[in-house]
Amino acid sequence: MSRVLLVLLVVVSLGAFAACRQEEQKAAPPNVNAELAQRGKELFGKYACNTCHSTTGQAGIGPALNGIYGKQVKLDDGSTVTRDDAYLRESILNPDAKIVAGYPKGSMANFIQPYLPELQKEENLSALVEYIKSLQ
Repeated sequence: MSRVLLVLLVVVSLGAFAACRQEEQKAAPPNVNAELAQRGKELFGKYACNTCHSTTGQAGIGPALNGIYGKQVKLDDGSTVTRDDAYLRESILNPDAKIVAGYPKGSMANFIQPYLPELQKEENLSALVEYIKSLQ
């Protein structure tokens, strides 16, 4: 009888472990280069992105950026788009290309003009995208 109980306990434990691992995989953030993300965090402050964009979910002039990577967003024209690397890059360099529903056109485009030459440098753009990916 104790052998059956032991086998049953092992089976239940393995099932619980597998379920926990599955949850971890669902909740795992995208692969992020921590060093590049740290550089992006510094640039986020340097270019005053935090003036309009929250990284913790609060409403602002621009959309909050935490937890957005890989998720769909509705745009002001009624379409939807996935917030992936390509979308983030385009949104940084050409912010009026795709406006998130409920946010004004032109705000970011005017604000970033002085920073645009620096933002266009691949190392800076990649770092900012990596930082946004890291925000969970």
